[in-house]
Amino acid sequence: MIVLLFIPIFDVILKNIKNILNGRKTLSLFQTYYDLIKLFRKSNFKSEFTSFISFIAPLVILTVSLIFLFLIPVVSLSVDINIIVLFHLLWLSSVFLMLYWLDNATYFGWLWASREAFVLAIVEPVTLLLILWFVVISTWVMDMVSIHNFLMSNSSYLLSLFIGILAITLFVILLAENKRFPFDNPSTHLELTMIHEAMLLETTWPQLAIMELASKIILIWFVNLIIFLVWPNSYGLDWYISLFLLYILKVLIILLILWTFEVFITKMRIFKYQNVFWFLLMLQVIAIIFYFLNK
Repeated sequence: MIVLLFIPIFDVILKNIKNILNGRKTLSLFQTYYDLIKLFRKSNFKSEFTSFISFIAPLVILTVSLIFLFLIPVVSLSVDINIIVLFHLLWLSSVFLMLYWLDNATYFGWLWASREAFVLAIVEPVTLLLILWFVVISTWVMDMVSIHNFLMSNSSYLLSLFIGILAITLFVILLAENKRFPFDNPSTHLELTMIHEAMLLETTWPQLAIMELASKIILIWFVNLIIFLVWPNSYGLDWYISLFLLYILKVLIILLILWTFEVFITKMRIFKYQNVFWFLLMLQVIAIIFYFLNK
């Protein structure tokens, strides 16, 4: 719950990092809170041409994002979840997102939904292979806590290289699933070039707030996943407050890496997305080599 309250602040920090790097004025730390409250206070509007899908889809996406957030431990390992089930829930939210825009039946809705499906079709095979490798290196255990404990208790040079390659793959999956550079520009308003932001054009105020909050939660969930699987070191700390402060520091470092990466890279054309797919597959092949050398 504390992390959930911090997520709007993380969002502002993420924007301020880019503003500082671009020489722009920074925002107040409470700007996202203000924006969400303003959207929730607006009256709702539902088109007569939409079905119940338009009503339940934002709620399903927000529910799935909250499940993500509460199932990834931050300072305690009391919660456990199957890694395959976790990613299937993520894909469930993507399916409902596409159904929502198709249900609105706007002129470009089919285009945005097809682009969303195209990105997922490229990334999901790599994601499945990534899940498989996390299961293999932890001696065929599929629960997240067992994988975390294995990575904490085993350390070698080759295994560190292996985990580093998986971290790069997971970071690219983060960019693709959250539709950030180079897959999408979250700040653009060009209907023919954007993906995720275009889908928000037909969303009314409370539903827009739900969608915005869910997207911010999923981004932080991916950051939590990177911390939990590839950066689990506690550096000898065992006090809950110190562990939570260490977690905050790790989140800020990853957000800094994310925005620094996005400042120096441009949006890729959609027909070149498959190049990223082949790049990730090659990383997986290199990871296989390091894994068997470590064995």
